[in-house]
Amino acid sequence: MHLSILPVRTWADRRDFYNFAWRVYQDDPNWVPHLWPQRKSYLERRAAFFHYGEGEFWLARWGGEVVGTIGTAIDYSRNRNKGWRAANFGFFEVLPDGYEVAVKLWDHACQWAREHGMTELQGPYSFSTTDDPGFLVQGFEYAPAIMMGHNPPYYPEFAQRYGFEVLQESVAYRIDLARINFDVNNAPAAIHRIAARVLQRHGGGVIRHARLDDWEQEIKRLHPLYNKSLAVLPEFSPLEEIEFRAQAMALKPILDPDLVLIAQIDGKAVGFALGLPNIMEALRYANGLRHPWDYVRLALARRRITGVSFKILAVDPDYWGYGLEALLFLEFGKAAIRKGYKWIDGSLTSQQNPQTNKLAARMGGYIYRRYREYRLSL
Repeated sequence: MHLSILPVRTWADRRDFYNFAWRVYQDDPNWVPHLWPQRKSYLERRAAFFHYGEGEFWLARWGGEVVGTIGTAIDYSRNRNKGWRAANFGFFEVLPDGYEVAVKLWDHACQWAREHGMTELQGPYSFSTTDDPGFLVQGFEYAPAIMMGHNPPYYPEFAQRYGFEVLQESVAYRIDLARINFDVNNAPAAIHRIAARVLQRHGGGVIRHARLDDWEQEIKRLHPLYNKSLAVLPEFSPLEEIEFRAQAMALKPILDPDLVLIAQIDGKAVGFALGLPNIMEALRYANGLRHPWDYVRLALARRRITGVSFKILAVDPDYWGYGLEALLFLEFGKAAIRKGYKWIDGSLTSQQNPQTNKLAARMGGYIYRRYREYRLSL
């Protein structure tokens, strides 16, 4: 027998590709399976990514046995915006004794990238840079929150051994609301002073909730705001509207308008905060939604969610210094407490994002998970 890297072509290949993760994480109590319907849309190339990028999926087989998986992709939108010629790898899984398998998978990814005219390999991303970005390097004792990846501790070790260099780090903060006795009035006085200046300057009506019954217009308002507000980060690449829209639609079933706050100045949307119930607390019991009865298990588990994830804090750079970040966070905290949540996840934020990191630290947040994205020159 020998190790072969083979393309995913058939329905059976797609199931093998998806199911392999159960072998990798069988002893990991913090792993939450990716949902089969979402993975299936990628494997069948129906995901929004394929409107602006291309990708392939590969199985490592030892004889007939699957011993690893990987995806190779090119994000043409990101390359155009960054001036790169980079291919991405993602959907990466190998067993604990599988370094040689990892080498073969990355060798194959490098060759695929060269054949497509690329000069470096980056990852992991699956495949959008907002899907499972980076390998987890700190916080293995915690379960991931929504839109956050998870991996065994040997993946970053394998990547470093192979020769990858760190492209950037991102972190997730945890704020235990018991620290402020479940009352935002107990938040640091400095944050209240900053938020109060906004209201003194502009009066009431600065913050409103999302209008889910005006979905299309809200998407049109928030998509350019999202890209403009995060464009100052060195490694940020704007999201195509089709990707932003697809991610919003995927989240729509769990969106709570009380947790989606929009800041307006003179009637113009200049910032927003997106919070989501931490559905991962329920999805860990849903078996990836592989079977019809898994939906029942998910519905029952959703009643026990204790955390809320603060996913996006976006403010138009033209309005930095107004104190909108503090006001948005305080209003979000009020909503989270009112709804009975016990803790807030703040993820993911680049370590090069001074505003978000400073705000999280002031609120008593602490880093509980850390991720690294990697690059390799070809």
